Amino acid sequence: MSRRRARQNGGQEEYQVQGPSSALTSFLREQGISAEAIRQRYEAGLRRQQEQASSGEEVENGELEESDEEILEGEDIPEDVKLMRERARIKRRRARRDRELDDEEDEGKNFCIECDREFVISVYSKRMEKYGRIGYLCPECTSNEIKRQRMAKRNEIEARKRRKKVAAALLDKQEYRIPSLQDCCINVISKNIDQVDLLGDIGVVNMKKISRILSKNRSLDNRTMSLFLDSSMREIEFWDCSKIDSSAFDKIPAYCPNVERLVLNMCGRLHKDNLKYYGEKFTNLKYLYLNGAFLINDQAWQDFFDSPVGKNLKGIHIKNTHRFSPDSLISLLDNCGNNLEELTLSRLDGLTSKNVYDLLPHYLRKLKHLEISYPNKEELIDDELLINLLGVNGETLESLVLDGCTGLTDQFLISGVKPFCPALTKLSLVLLDQITDVGVKELFTDWDMNGGLMEVSLARCIELGDESVYALLEHSCQTLVELNLNSIKNLTRNFFKQIGRHLRFPLLTTLDIGFVRSCDDSALAMLSRVAPKLSVLEVYGNNRCTPAAIVRDNLKIIGRQSDRLDVGLQNESDELAVRLQLVQTACSEEMLAELVQQLVDARRGQLTIVFDMIDDVGEVSGVFLDKLKLEEKRPERNRAPNKLCFKMCK
Repeated sequence: MSRRRARQNGGQEEYQVQGPSSALTSFLREQGISAEAIRQRYEAGLRRQQEQASSGEEVENGELEESDEEILEGEDIPEDVKLMRERARIKRRRARRDRELDDEEDEGKNFCIECDREFVISVYSKRMEKYGRIGYLCPECTSNEIKRQRMAKRNEIEARKRRKKVAAALLDKQEYRIPSLQDCCINVISKNIDQVDLLGDIGVVNMKKISRILSKNRSLDNRTMSLFLDSSMREIEFWDCSKIDSSAFDKIPAYCPNVERLVLNMCGRLHKDNLKYYGEKFTNLKYLYLNGAFLINDQAWQDFFDSPVGKNLKGIHIKNTHRFSPDSLISLLDNCGNNLEELTLSRLDGLTSKNVYDLLPHYLRKLKHLEISYPNKEELIDDELLINLLGVNGETLESLVLDGCTGLTDQFLISGVKPFCPALTKLSLVLLDQITDVGVKELFTDWDMNGGLMEVSLARCIELGDESVYALLEHSCQTLVELNLNSIKNLTRNFFKQIGRHLRFPLLTTLDIGFVRSCDDSALAMLSRVAPKLSVLEVYGNNRCTPAAIVRDNLKIIGRQSDRLDVGLQNESDELAVRLQLVQTACSEEMLAELVQQLVDARRGQLTIVFDMIDDVGEVSGVFLDKLKLEEKRPERNRAPNKLCFKMCK
């Protein structure tokens, strides 16, 4: 309704909505609720609070201000009222002073949780929890606790170092033991190799040890390499040449012209000029091992094999280079193929011609070691090539490595290995996914011409099963030293049962059965029993293998999911709390005595033992305490009556 019409009506419509007012405002007005009323109530509440606060301050100011005001006002107070006020004032002051003193005493006094002596707590008092109670330590016990924690931290650091050494030895498949004086000297020399100017006459074996340690620590460089160069050296092995430059490689033939065996691993900085220099100076070189020489081109390889040194080679091992071409292999076969006893061709991506591979049987006649692994293409290495090659060299062949040659099938096993390899002792067929259970079983069944294999690797041959692997073990169980069955997932629990019943492995030392899901604790116990010399057993990926397996103490099991590399007890403190429940049906006192004694021997310090006397077991006998050489500690405060505390006398 407009304002004009409202004025005409004379304000008769009192409750109509006017202007911006809403329906809610009109409703609140009908109920007697308005903003002015709310504001008045709020201001009245504030005034009351201010009056109460001012009156409280006047009361707390004491009777002195009141008396002053009374004096100023000139009012007369009776003597009895003054006396009553004075007594009340003195009483309040005395009560307030006593209350403050009590608070100070309560804050400063306490009993030590360790020795129960009364002392005054300070900012230096240590708070701790012990024997189920929380409290503070007296100054003397606090000092002892700080020393104990320092010693515990020191022991923890030493234990961590020991665990690292144990882990390193375990990963290297070695036993952590006290090193000999000779090994200590070699380690000292290796750590301080930068300060060594001459190794002297320490023997070839020790020279190789130091060289391997330096290679492992990545410490072999131009200067340290020169320590191993001597004119009397016949074999040189450098397993990490990544820090040796091209000029340093020329020192090897200059200082060691009579070398017969040269091993250069990770030699990515070896130049073609170095290889040319080797072809001129190494007049007695017979075996050459080069891994990662990718700077040497095709022409340099051909020139080296055409040199007098290349023609006299009896063993050539070439790995990891893409610049070794088919022409390089033809030059190798033409110049030294008839003399070769060892040949390794691994990961040579430049060899892409199958026709060149097919030339191998025409040149090689008396191989003892043959490795053709991880060719560039699957079809480069087939059954026909291997059958022809083994037919020529099988009589003398002792080691055959065909890892990654996925084009091979059962045919080369049945028609190549079985009839032509009577002297074979090492067979590696890693990642051959086309060989089957039938073919491998046929190979090892009635293979009488072969006396037994010493090293076998069938890792990731996923088509194999119980019958083929059992035939292998039945044939070579008396001669096997190393066996790799990693990732043969078709093996069952019945396979391990058959082994435990019928086979024995007197020479087996290393076994890898990782990712064989059927392997469990019973299989580990069986292998520990049937292979008395087994020292390293790898079980990575087998979640059924647990520490509960009963195995020999000298058998190292690597890869269990629940393994922890702990040295001694996990708690490295000087005082270890051990709670033993003496239940008659559980164990005898003699067993408990032996257990506690082992704990004390492991701790090499004091041991606190808390015995929980449960139900009707009774008290700890004196004989038991005499066996453990225990003396009762002073009873603690708030200790439960059914618990006794004793201290081991070390």
